[in-house]
Amino acid sequence: MSKDKKGLIESTAIAVKELVPETTRQTDGILSTVVGFFNNVVLYPVKKANLTFKYKLEAFEQDLKKKIENIPSENLQDPPLMIAGPVLEALKYTYDEENLREMYENLLASAMDNRKVNSTHPSYVDAIKQMSPLDAKILAIIVEKRQLRCGEIVFDVQKTGKIIYNGMPKYFVPELVNLSDPFIVSSALSNIERLKLIDISDTRFNNMNYEEIKNHSYVIERASYFKEMCQDFTVQLIDHGIAINNYGQSFARACMNKGVI
Repeated sequence: MSKDKKGLIESTAIAVKELVPETTRQTDGILSTVVGFFNNVVLYPVKKANLTFKYKLEAFEQDLKKKIENIPSENLQDPPLMIAGPVLEALKYTYDEENLREMYENLLASAMDNRKVNSTHPSYVDAIKQMSPLDAKILAIIVEKRQLRCGEIVFDVQKTGKIIYNGMPKYFVPELVNLSDPFIVSSALSNIERLKLIDISDTRFNNMNYEEIKNHSYVIERASYFKEMCQDFTVQLIDHGIAINNYGQSFARACMNKGVI
């Protein structure tokens, strides 16, 4: 960050605090400081080129105001710079992606609540940065359901002892199949697991029907395609379980405004 921009940010924060009387600072003052920061960090580079910057500033202010409206005044605080700075910087590139923007704004609001600030880890910013909008949708479903059955489908050629690689995605989850191409969904699951937000294990959830995964229309369609080339093979199912872990639970509370038991 250049000295000029740093000075501009600091002077904006100071000016906002000086303009608002101390007795009325709690909500409006803290909100104005963050919104001013957003204006000068996120929108500054595009103000001259992007005519929608004013709308984005107003929308951000309204979003954040709604998210902090239930925080008691005695619990409202300026967010730590180690959270606010990276969040507002990241919003430059993802503001138009609703699912990711929502995560950043929730994290910022959590950091403005002194009851939650200790659970707002700086690593959450990097986790969101490395997620796609599809990743965010999938994670929201996993958080909601807490556990998902997951099948690894293998097409086993009987006579040769070989298997057909890439016949099916690594992870196939019936509940997620309508979100996107199953191979892309599988890649998204691998990424969310890489970020340590979920665990994908060999656990079989006893209350879930795994065998019906083999009879899913997508599996049947893929099997029919390969049977035209190789008649003698079987469809094998390796059971997996997907579950939100402790780190993912904390992330969900801070960034998704979702309580997970």
